[in-house]
Amino acid sequence: MAKLIILSKDKVLKEVELKKTIVIGREKGDIILKNPAVSGRHMKIEKIGFRFIAHDLDSTNGTYVNDNQIKTKELRSGDVITIGRFQLKFENPDEEPDTVDTLDESGDVGGMTMMMDSAKIKAMMEKAGKQNAKSEAPTEGSPHVAAKLFLYQSSGAPKVVTLDKDTTLIGSSDNSDIQIKGITIGRIAASITKSSDKYDISYQGGMAKLKVDNKPMDKHRLSNGDKFSIGSYNFEFRTEL
Repeated sequence: MAKLIILSKDKVLKEVELKKTIVIGREKGDIILKNPAVSGRHMKIEKIGFRFIAHDLDSTNGTYVNDNQIKTKELRSGDVITIGRFQLKFENPDEEPDTVDTLDESGDVGGMTMMMDSAKIKAMMEKAGKQNAKSEAPTEGSPHVAAKLFLYQSSGAPKVVTLDKDTTLIGSSDNSDIQIKGITIGRIAASITKSSDKYDISYQGGMAKLKVDNKPMDKHRLSNGDKFSIGSYNFEFRTEL
């Protein structure tokens, strides 16, 4: 089972098994770290199957993984999270091993840029939306309908994914929520984090960089109609048709 080893000044203070999603903070959470540099609710570690995603909760002093400040990052066994004066070593014996993806990226469904007029795009979106209506129906009492992500294919209607999870992972791993293949695609290439009605996309890894409107980005707050790509895969973010 995955666990956190909590250290301060190289001294082990406690080991915590990660059986569920947890919140870490100075005042509130599943793990309380008493230090002025730690925010009241500092960070969250989200458990998704055998995957664990670290989220900074807009802390004052930031969350660092292996000395790099992060907002959202999938944890790998051996990673060290730094919060204030504390180090939290992450260990996961059930972690999926790294593999080398040998697929040729010429097989990517998003391999060609399509020039299409807006009426045709809207018609394709409406058709795709109807095809996915059952799986994408909003939950009764929901304050708003989750945004949708359109993955354009070389022919036919785009693939539609409803962004109703707190974190949606895009990459070549079999455990990705949206799986895309290619030798340049990272196991987790990008993540989309949902907070209320806000959606942020972050680059996570791989030779294929995240590009928004053809500009490389580490992080971007998505707005209706934003287009982004990872390698030769083309996406469009929509909150409305």
